[in-house]
Amino acid sequence: MIKYDEISLLMPYIVCVWIILNILGNTIKMTFKINSKYIVWFLLIISLIINFIFIGLNFKGFFIGFLSFSFSVSSYDLIKYTGYIINKK
Repeated sequence: MIKYDEISLLMPYIVCVWIILNILGNTIKMTFKINSKYIVWFLLIISLIINFIFIGLNFKGFFIGFLSFSFSVSSYDLIKYTGYIINKK
């Protein structure tokens, strides 16, 4: 099982992948006009590939890949819907 100390040591790596996924997702959405439901799956696959390359093909790589993907998608939605709320007021 992954210990808390291991996750805290990997946090800078998670943040770097999170930033890369946000930039990649926004670029794909603006450039290719792809529906958001497909971009989410594409970002999950890219995140897992990046983490499997650097961490290894194991549970730790899968967990960190899914964690960085979750941060990326949730932060994008948070910013997007906060903008909607601000614009409605």
